[in-house]
Amino acid sequence: MKQQHPTSTPRRAFLAALAGATAALAALPLFALTTPAPAAAQGPPPPAQNGPGAVYAMTNEPTGNRVLVYNRAADGTLTPGGSFATGGMGSGQFEGSAGGLILTGQSPDNLGRGNHYLLATNTGSNEISVFAVKQNALTLVEKVPSGGVQPVSLTLRRNVLYVLNQASGNINGFTFGAQGELTPIPGSARPVTGGGPADAAQVAFTPSGDVLVVTGKNTNVIDTYVVDKGGLADGPIPNPASGVTPFGFSFTQRGQLITSESFQGAQGQGAASSYEVPGDGILVPISRTVRNDRSDTCWVVITDNNKYAYVTNAMSGDISSFRVEPDGTLVLLDPVAGTLGVLPIDEALSNNSHYLYARTLSDGRITAFAVQEDGSLTPIQTVGGLPPGAIGLAAK
Repeated sequence: MKQQHPTSTPRRAFLAALAGATAALAALPLFALTTPAPAAAQGPPPPAQNGPGAVYAMTNEPTGNRVLVYNRAADGTLTPGGSFATGGMGSGQFEGSAGGLILTGQSPDNLGRGNHYLLATNTGSNEISVFAVKQNALTLVEKVPSGGVQPVSLTLRRNVLYVLNQASGNINGFTFGAQGELTPIPGSARPVTGGGPADAAQVAFTPSGDVLVVTGKNTNVIDTYVVDKGGLADGPIPNPASGVTPFGFSFTQRGQLITSESFQGAQGQGAASSYEVPGDGILVPISRTVRNDRSDTCWVVITDNNKYAYVTNAMSGDISSFRVEPDGTLVLLDPVAGTLGVLPIDEALSNNSHYLYARTLSDGRITAFAVQEDGSLTPIQTVGGLPPGAIGLAAK
């Protein structure tokens, strides 16, 4: 019998009811719900202060998708910075995905250090939008069809972009031009193992750029695709996941893959696993199913120094932290490193990983944390104003 991830029919019904109940709350003006962290919970900032930057959040509205900009001060706090239309439509629903909004630079490694462009998925109109980023303001420069139905995740390496189309169960490739223009790569469409019913969550390049990775929530498969110099992906190569319901993932700069495991949202069964990703795309497990005793572990970010991984636990309402050893071994650091509220989803780290931002689906809030040298998190601020169904978060 085909396994059902909780973002399928039962959980989608719950999320829809929750979104309706919180619509009035989310309709408040942007930052109407801004609150500082309790004084007793605050601690010293990281030793090296981060420079100013921005956090970007997608609204996924069916009447017109937008990106909200939050200007970030050097102390990690956020203030409103404007709203920018993508030119496409969102779905108004929770997509159960990661990587729908990404920042990138024009540096050769395209790891986001330049942050010159912001790319967004328009899930409701099956399009990709590209913004130029200048002093945190956004200018729409391109909008193209995604090559499938329900685009939910993007990844860019050098001048090649791939998009995951969740409902049609495929990935498609584009070249990314010097001015942000997207051109389809002929013959680049590849299926996901299990197609649309796989309910794939994320697509991303390895740091080396020669392998693409896609997680299938309902198949318990991690697909890999070997990518040639022209950007054509060969695959999928289906790799069995160590645990159940692989969801979001991220890479260390050494190229190790860290994935979350939701275990279909079963209580206390959340986990993470790690893998080596050789050039042939056949994954080699490192740590198998390291549990955090939380529920519905879904999104993953890793600090720039490769020491710490943070996962959001949707049904537990919190963040867990893991220590990442140099060989990719995972060690649970703190099962509840930060408390967020009902249904935390996306998370993003600032450029030098001094600040972590996570958003909650239930009330449209973003919570800011300072990342300490020992991997602990200190709450800084909570801001509100995002609509129900909103998904997608990026930071610099």
